Amino acid sequence: MYAGAMADPSSSPSRPLWASVADGFYVGSRDGTFLGYVDRLADGAWRAFDAASRAIGDFADHHAAMAAVTTVVTVDGEAGTRGRDAG
Repeated sequence: MYAGAMADPSSSPSRPLWASVADGFYVGSRDGTFLGYVDRLADGAWRAFDAASRAIGDFADHHAAMAAVTTVVTVDGEAGTRGRDAG
């Protein structure tokens, strides 16, 4: 196989790791860096939070909430905004 056609694994971003730490509560990290968390609300919705515990939004399922956490833009180590608030 041609070596130039293979992607350098060190240059591709690693996938986030999600851990269920309690029923209805997941914590996300990537390469040891805390990304945020998702929490199931009493009404069954899932609220996503960034690394600074700021609400990102409410979602119908935990997969969508996790995706929202992982797509929050980080610049200079500070969480950015997605333009969607929970309140």
